[in-house]
Amino acid sequence: MEITEEQRKRAEANRLAALAKRKALSESSNLQQQHNPWSLFKCRKLSPDLTPNVTHCISDPRPELSRVNLIINTQLPTRFRVRLEICSPDSFSATPVAVQGFAFPGQEECLRRLSDILAYVMPSHYTQNHGGGKACVYKLSDYNAVLKCLRSNKGIDTEEIPWGTLNVVERLSHSFISGKWIPCRPEHLSDDKVDELIGKLPKNLLDALLPFQLDGVRFGLQRGGRCLIADEMGLGKTLQAVAIACCFMSEGSILVVCPAILRYTWAEELERWLPFCLPADIHIVFGHENNPANLKRWPRVVVISYTMLRRLHKSMLDREWALLIVDESHHVRCTKKASEPREIKAVLDIAAKVKRIVLLSGTPSLSRPYDIFHQIDMLWPGLLGKDKYDFAKTYCDVKYIQGSQGKTFQDFSKGTRLEELNMLLKQTVMIRRLKEHVLVQLPPKRRQIIRVVLKKSDMISAKAAVKVGKGVTKYVSSEHLDEPNGSCVFLHLLCFCINYCASMQGVTSVLKDSGGCCRSRQLSVQELGIAKLAGFREWLSIHPLTAESDGVANLDSDSSSHKMLIFAHHHKVLDGVQEFICEKGIGFVRIDGNTLATDRQSAVRSFQLSTEVKIAIIGITAGGVGLDFSSAKHVVFLELPQSPSLMLQV
Repeated sequence: MEITEEQRKRAEANRLAALAKRKALSESSNLQQQHNPWSLFKCRKLSPDLTPNVTHCISDPRPELSRVNLIINTQLPTRFRVRLEICSPDSFSATPVAVQGFAFPGQEECLRRLSDILAYVMPSHYTQNHGGGKACVYKLSDYNAVLKCLRSNKGIDTEEIPWGTLNVVERLSHSFISGKWIPCRPEHLSDDKVDELIGKLPKNLLDALLPFQLDGVRFGLQRGGRCLIADEMGLGKTLQAVAIACCFMSEGSILVVCPAILRYTWAEELERWLPFCLPADIHIVFGHENNPANLKRWPRVVVISYTMLRRLHKSMLDREWALLIVDESHHVRCTKKASEPREIKAVLDIAAKVKRIVLLSGTPSLSRPYDIFHQIDMLWPGLLGKDKYDFAKTYCDVKYIQGSQGKTFQDFSKGTRLEELNMLLKQTVMIRRLKEHVLVQLPPKRRQIIRVVLKKSDMISAKAAVKVGKGVTKYVSSEHLDEPNGSCVFLHLLCFCINYCASMQGVTSVLKDSGGCCRSRQLSVQELGIAKLAGFREWLSIHPLTAESDGVANLDSDSSSHKMLIFAHHHKVLDGVQEFICEKGIGFVRIDGNTLATDRQSAVRSFQLSTEVKIAIIGITAGGVGLDFSSAKHVVFLELPQSPSLMLQV
């Protein structure tokens, strides 16, 4: 933002006026001391803001009224702190915040004083910061001038931008300002080199990438294959990682670390999109007997779980890897202990030796900013500090909590300077897109809310089923929806009707409680899930999918392609759904905690390819992550997971 000549003159006039006012006050103080000879024998006069306001009220001296009332009104001195925080690739904000032990003058007063102090540094605009307060925004090139003015004012504390963060953002801001990527680290690649690598991708893989996915691949290649793809669930992170890995396969073998249930999925995706990879080139590690060190020829790709990586730590560490892919990388969490668990340490040790690392996670920080340190430190060592405790001092609001046995513990659960941290990560190693950001590139999604009634008889049946422990009781019907003694609870059944898109995986819908009567709260979580079955069966009975199985004519020409996912958590709820599906004679598959890994992949394949299989009954915990059910058009949640982060994963 250019400053006009008129603005420059006004700023200069304000500065001169402030200097003249300061000089006049100084001369007045000196003159007063010269005319008052007793001033040498008096204590130094305190500022009005620092002296308590004491009022002595002495009553009438008569005996019956003789008493002295002393009213002391103590006012805290005013003071505030200015937090300087990066808010965009080329600008930073100055936000007034309160200082503990001092009275806060108020936001408007603080901004007015800041305007006077920084009269000759014109703010580009005012904005609302991450915490909801108002802040002045300045160009990053003016940072030193702003900092110098604030330091010279003794009545204001200054919270500076961390030097490491400022240094990195200033270097990367040149790319933002010029509108062209400028490499600033040895591993970074130029745009010409990136275009060359993308041009070598297999045609089927290149054609399958959506525009935003191609941007993600380009982002990772520009960073030399060291990036965190943190797109929301269902936006094709696996496909982007495969594309990046394909660009560097000529450099050596690739190691894929993922949860155990995703090993088959990764092997299939690699075989599908990399035509030059034969089945023998992709090695899956299930146990010690599958140690790739025992093979005559080292495979081009090794897929291993976190647990097996820990058990085969030495042999995996001795091997040279060209690229490391860590799926669901939020498992590499940062703990407060000096040493990390062995599974996390195994990943960190291998990452320290690998040149190119691709991390995938839709929720890189599950509950607190502190969790993300190891992931970022793998990609850019020292970016967030020399160690995790150094990072906590800068970007965590560290609290000291008194334990039950008198010990003091540090609490890292809350973060600070989060807007700056987010900007730093996006400029350096992380790319994150939400579905609303790329909605125009995704197929349309239609939501429908269907209200069903939970009756008293449903609650009684649910309690009996759990108490007896012999499975789910049959559906208990009532003659009227408005049962006289019934306690009705409205439930929301959100059914997402989704057009087919091969790139979308695990798209979900929600069945949730809307509050309801207090009696429903007497049910346990499992009892509530069983009680919902009656209303769910009633809703599913009139659904086109079950109507087709009953021989009812369906005018929908595409009815043969209707497929549905039904998510639940408790086995008895899953059993109840399965019982109803069997009664209707509909082809289905089921995946829960008792399903073997080989059977899981077989079930997924049957659901995807078989026209006879219409429904997949899925346990949220067992099958909610990493399985490809993209052929489903309807997805229903009969129960919700208790963890919000797990809900995001599904």
